[in-house]
Amino acid sequence: MTRILAAAILALASASTGARADVWQRALAPAPADAANDTYLRELREGDEHVGLATTHSGSLATIREQVQRAIQAYRNAAAARPSAAEPYFRIGSVLWSFYLETCDADPRYSTRSPLADCSAPDAINTAIAEQAIQAWNTFEAKAPLDPRLGSGLGGLLFSRAIVHTKLATRPHLEAAARDYEAILQRSDGKGEVLTLVWGNLAETYMMLGRLDDAIDTYKETLRHGARISTWYGLAVALDRDGRAALARDAIVAQRLAGYRLFREEVESVQAFYVPRGEVFYYYALAEESFGRIDEALDYWNRFIASGAHPQYQPRAREHIDALLAKKRASGAPPRPPSDLYLDLR
Repeated sequence: MTRILAAAILALASASTGARADVWQRALAPAPADAANDTYLRELREGDEHVGLATTHSGSLATIREQVQRAIQAYRNAAAARPSAAEPYFRIGSVLWSFYLETCDADPRYSTRSPLADCSAPDAINTAIAEQAIQAWNTFEAKAPLDPRLGSGLGGLLFSRAIVHTKLATRPHLEAAARDYEAILQRSDGKGEVLTLVWGNLAETYMMLGRLDDAIDTYKETLRHGARISTWYGLAVALDRDGRAALARDAIVAQRLAGYRLFREEVESVQAFYVPRGEVFYYYALAEESFGRIDEALDYWNRFIASGAHPQYQPRAREHIDALLAKKRASGAPPRPPSDLYLDLR
């Protein structure tokens, strides 16, 4: 969500809390003592006021950061006043997500850039903040497992948390991301463009976990729901890594060179991102090889290996390199040395 939307939601939640005394918590626990409840409501309102000040963007980044931290502290104070309450944790996670983690996209048609985000690379993330957001959301879910804000779409907590887990990229985080995507699908009717994205992200997560059979099945399910070109490329890579090179090549060639150009446009515009960033070189290498461009393929295979991305798939990349070098030797043409690994993706 954008920071403007975040502030509006928080303000609405605050008013609703005052009017209904937090109906979600009342359903789960007896009403607290008046003094504690007064403190709880006061601290929630104070947190919301700090979020509003941070949202105005009228100050420096240091001022925004200070207001966000004051908001977080106020929500923690509210949680201390009512230990059974879930709401403060929802707000902590949402504020950290909105200001630090959500997006580096500055296009106002879609969203505004998270002002405190690390945007040094497509998969960059402030690890400490990400862990704080996840911890807050986990606590919220544990205290209010039926709250609809967990969601079954892109605007829900589950999807945001899955993205954060994915960017952290360790195996436990990737396993947690897969569980969040699976939970979204279980909560949904299985239809719509949003679910297509969730199916695709789940397939990619399975592949990062080495669950190739599950990844291939999930990519196929994504295609049944309608999908972008990146889904076809994900399926091709999963097939190749599973030892089904001919099927992988057929999947790419069927999309033609126009599809390859479109795929690269999606990557370069960050409509599709890969974690870690070097993972995308496997996709490019497989495409170049499928279209018979041996030198370009060798370049990208070497870039993938040099990047250190997903070591479990590097032996497969080396098999491609060996086969291509053998083909070069058979043709009598010397292999071209790989280009500078620090060039951009284009």
